[in-house]
Amino acid sequence: MLSVASPALADTEGNTAAQAAASVVERATGTGDLAPSSAAPESAARAVTSSESSAVTVTAPTDSSGYVESTAADGTSLRLHLPETRKVTGVKAGAGTVVYANAARSTDIAVQPIADGGARALVALKDSTAPGEYRFDLDLPSGTELIADGQGGYLITKEGSQGATVLGSIAAPWAKDADGKAVPTAYRIEGRSIVQTVTTTDSTAFPVVADPTVSYGWNIYIKFNKNEVKRLNNKVQYADSAVVLCGLLINPVAAVGCAGISGAVIKRIQRVWQYAADHKRCVELSITYTGFFNDIKHYKC
Repeated sequence: MLSVASPALADTEGNTAAQAAASVVERATGTGDLAPSSAAPESAARAVTSSESSAVTVTAPTDSSGYVESTAADGTSLRLHLPETRKVTGVKAGAGTVVYANAARSTDIAVQPIADGGARALVALKDSTAPGEYRFDLDLPSGTELIADGQGGYLITKEGSQGATVLGSIAAPWAKDADGKAVPTAYRIEGRSIVQTVTTTDSTAFPVVADPTVSYGWNIYIKFNKNEVKRLNNKVQYADSAVVLCGLLINPVAAVGCAGISGAVIKRIQRVWQYAADHKRCVELSITYTGFFNDIKHYKC
């Protein structure tokens, strides 16, 4: 006997799979930083995030054969192609995650526009038969190149008359298993592609969620763990100029214009850093892609 599932049944099954995948992904990422998004022509979701001086538009592709695109206010854009998969239509589920369920062997793929103008492209490995490598092809803005940021990620830079300007970033990769434990993961660059390796073992609890996060045209976020905060505290407290302070905290490629930090901002950085050191907290420093200070905060980690 031959039978064909009705479109309504297929839609229901697809939505159920998407909701299940979104639940797995959002448990790993949280949902507090997801950007509001809506459907748009030729995209599954479109999010526009803005500040007083800039705006970034992030779009998630209609299906898994497409790319995540971040477009800056000047019209230039960065494209991150999803890993090579079978063609699956994206479904918006959960708190706003776009899911491409079963897009690769034992793997769901997901995209999350986030509130800082960036986007997460995630793979959820369902079991030990899932691939251990995922290739994300990049379409970089004209004249730019990738430079390692020293923390496992990459800066998207462009040479100019005053040296390198940072236009975007690909944050260091992370991966978590079903118990929230870190799973070893790393990037390597092959031509215009970034390849993420996820190393699981017999003791890994599946599903595993892994993530490249891309940002373009807004801010860079530099995180310091508790040990780094403690180790650098004395140097931060006795830094007598913006140049010295920036040399301690910021990748040199991202430090263009950093000398313009005011004395009031230096004191704020020192206060936040001291509190974090005293209370065993982590620190996140935010700077613009032209190297100017944007914000600093401490957080529980």
